[in-house]
Amino acid sequence: MDVQVVENLRAKDPVAFRSLVERLQQPLTGYLHRLVGDHEVALDLAQDTFLQVYKEIEKTSQDLLLDPWIYRIATNFGLRYLNRKRLRQFIGFESASSPLDFDIHLMVPGPEHTVEARMLVEETLSKLKPKDAACLLLHYGNDFTYEEIGHVLEMTPEAVRKRVARSVEKFRAFYGQSSQASKQ
Repeated sequence: MDVQVVENLRAKDPVAFRSLVERLQQPLTGYLHRLVGDHEVALDLAQDTFLQVYKEIEKTSQDLLLDPWIYRIATNFGLRYLNRKRLRQFIGFESASSPLDFDIHLMVPGPEHTVEARMLVEETLSKLKPKDAACLLLHYGNDFTYEEIGHVLEMTPEAVRKRVARSVEKFRAFYGQSSQASKQ
């Protein structure tokens, strides 16, 4: 399936590109929203991602795995955004606490839709390294396999598996600390 779609995209077929955007816009924006914590920024990053796909598709190989390649572009945009944001916070250009709105109910046991649980998940994800958070979000939030995440983050599937396992442990530890602190 990807081979024909990629060929149509390389030919700059507007129907193929529109179809791609319609298929991936919502899940990609959701992933970016959970990664960067800001819906408006996620929309902008998704738009930048699709623009980059349109510009760079001609340079790809024949055996391109389309979705992982697109998520790699999106992840790179998201990680760059987070790095710039952290630098601005470090320098003091913006406040370290901004209201973030995560919807990763798959990762939170118990009352998934409570505001408190969502805030705890957001706080916990912000304590992880961005690449660790991206692995968790792609694996648990978007159902990507280790191989697909490896294509997105340019890692081996085994390295992804280890990173996901370590990140889950870190997430649990941070989440436990955050939930204990919120109860006091």
